[in-house]
Amino acid sequence: MQSGIGCNGETGTLGEAMKDHTMIKIPLEIIGRPEIRRALAMGDWATVLRVITNEVGLSQTAISLETSISQPHISRLASGRVTEPGIRTVRLLCDGLGIPRSLAGLLDSEQEEVTNRRQLLGGALAVTGFASIHKTAGVLPDGVAEDVQFLAALSGTYRRLEHRMSSRLLISPVIAHVALLRHLRKRSDIPGLNGRRLATMTSESAGLVAWLYFDLDDRANARRYYRLAVQESLVTGHPLLPAYMQASFGHFAVTSGDPSQGVRLVTEARRNLPRSAPIIARVWLDAIEAVALAEYRDTRALAMVASAEDKLAHSRDDEPVWPWLFRFDEPKLATYRATVETKLSRLKAAQRSFEIAETAPRSPKQRAITDIERASVIAGLGDVEHACSVAISALRVGVDLGSERIVRAVADLRANWGSCANGAVAELDDRLHVVYKDEQI
Repeated sequence: MQSGIGCNGETGTLGEAMKDHTMIKIPLEIIGRPEIRRALAMGDWATVLRVITNEVGLSQTAISLETSISQPHISRLASGRVTEPGIRTVRLLCDGLGIPRSLAGLLDSEQEEVTNRRQLLGGALAVTGFASIHKTAGVLPDGVAEDVQFLAALSGTYRRLEHRMSSRLLISPVIAHVALLRHLRKRSDIPGLNGRRLATMTSESAGLVAWLYFDLDDRANARRYYRLAVQESLVTGHPLLPAYMQASFGHFAVTSGDPSQGVRLVTEARRNLPRSAPIIARVWLDAIEAVALAEYRDTRALAMVASAEDKLAHSRDDEPVWPWLFRFDEPKLATYRATVETKLSRLKAAQRSFEIAETAPRSPKQRAITDIERASVIAGLGDVEHACSVAISALRVGVDLGSERIVRAVADLRANWGSCANGAVAELDDRLHVVYKDEQI
């Protein structure tokens, strides 16, 4: 019979581990300990797994079987080599070990929709940060736990709504949310860990406001809030958040038509990355820089994409690592390659990349932006009618979700075609004209 060996030195048969699997029950008194609840809220799974191993007598092999997480990954979590597990991993750990998801900053299973990671806005950090401020300084009122849970839920709700609600409707309440977080942070005036947690929430929320302004094609205000997101990230003490926000700012610059500044911001982000940064960070930075180079029709962009693909191919784990809220896999990277090839007029290659990218999970707005690029390739290959059909579908999303960025991208696409006596193009013109007639204030 095959043997299983845990990282803490224990050995045993796979059958013994399966026997453990059927009898696991973590006592409620262990889950209820303040230090365990604090570790769960902070995402300190090394502490949680150490207690489970030592006091429940559960081997890492048995934990692996119970949670459906590989034993090497359990070992990395337990040793602290992995400090930012992805949402899927946290779900599996909680469900497999009988830990309420809410203690780890997730929604309970019956409340949770199938979403990507953009829907989590540091809920666990918020609970721990605000609660600790209350205990140490008495700044916030009684009932702080309920207030904090509400604020964390509100943050997550805004993230979810961004996918399917007009940015114009959403931006005012999200700005107010950022103002509230900034007020609480200044009012509490707590140094150290608690202040850094408040800064984390403020940075993420400011990043969301910046994105909403970008979606409304208000680039000046988008820059203003991206600067705030970067500034707040610098005082969080988190090893990855500053680079993430700096690169997000760079991505905004590139997609706003300012690739030279985008490259500078991405270069700064690359310098801020610790050597232990996850592969997704370096792959993403390569992808953004490749798009920036392609804006100048610089063929080095292809080598940059190839570098990102090579890094991804040699990665053992493509699971998202906070603050990245998405899985950067082959279809996701193919979206960037398709953009690069489109800008370099490699239309056949771009078409193949768009086909690979089709399976990447996206919000309706993200899919619409990708479809507009795809429509330009389809038109370039001679199928104008199909290109118009794709563009009209994207425009419908832009109008329904109040995305000026999408509407503007469709209008720019149409302008690139010039005068064109085609029924499909005429229909697209009619759809675009509606924007000038039916907008409601």
